[in-house]
Amino acid sequence: PRKARSSLLAAAPAWAMRDLRHVISSLTGSRGANMRALRGASIPVSAQAALTLKIRIEKDICRVSVDSSGAPLHKRGYKTATGKAPLRETMAALFLRACDYRPGEPVIDPTCGSGTIPIEAAEIAAGFAPGRNRSFAFERLPSFNPARFSRPSQGPDAHQAPIFGYDRDDGAIRAARKNAKAAGVACYFERRALSDLAPPRAEPGLVLCNPPYGARIGDAKALVGLYATLGEALKTRFKGWRVGIVTSEARLAQATGLPFEPKGAPIDHGGLKVWLFRTGPL
Repeated sequence: PRKARSSLLAAAPAWAMRDLRHVISSLTGSRGANMRALRGASIPVSAQAALTLKIRIEKDICRVSVDSSGAPLHKRGYKTATGKAPLRETMAALFLRACDYRPGEPVIDPTCGSGTIPIEAAEIAAGFAPGRNRSFAFERLPSFNPARFSRPSQGPDAHQAPIFGYDRDDGAIRAARKNAKAAGVACYFERRALSDLAPPRAEPGLVLCNPPYGARIGDAKALVGLYATLGEALKTRFKGWRVGIVTSEARLAQATGLPFEPKGAPIDHGGLKVWLFRTGPL
């Protein structure tokens, strides 16, 4: 077709070698020489390619698909600064909903890192549509009609959302502030140790955090004290607040001494299995 002649083609060596061997031998009648040539060759991927065409071969079924998203959907388009073990934006939104977050109620993340949980809470409170700050691959399709596509809503003003993020690392706080500004939401970020954790206002709300659990940051045995400090602060100063803690280690969650409800199914996170440990109002 005329439109296809001006398109750029990108390919990646993502076929399973077993299936690819059968395809080559069927097409050429020769297997050894062609496979040796293929292993030594690199398949170029155009840096200017706007779309990705994916071909999946399994046994005698070949599926051809066009990637209509582009960058993974968990990338909202605002996070330009990240910490050592960032939480995906989609996972933060999932955990907020699992904790029955009510837009407008106070939210505190005492180990906020680059601010993913507070920023997601602020976006939900403001009614912002996820992905409003990014583009999608389908917008570069020849058939795309900009006049018929409505960009996601910007939502109302979010400056009244009582959302707070704390971290002991100055670099994390700077990253969180930068990301919140890029997202267009107002969150309060401050350097604060867990031992100094206190409610910012009288009305109870939600404490949700993703503390280190020894897989990518810290040592699991040494982190028991950190979780105990967190639990003590929550038990003594946060009466009426709900708590959610994301961790891969049940013993770390138990070190807080908090009355958790039965945990749900595990969730894949960066090659690990993590759980959300929740409480009712303390």
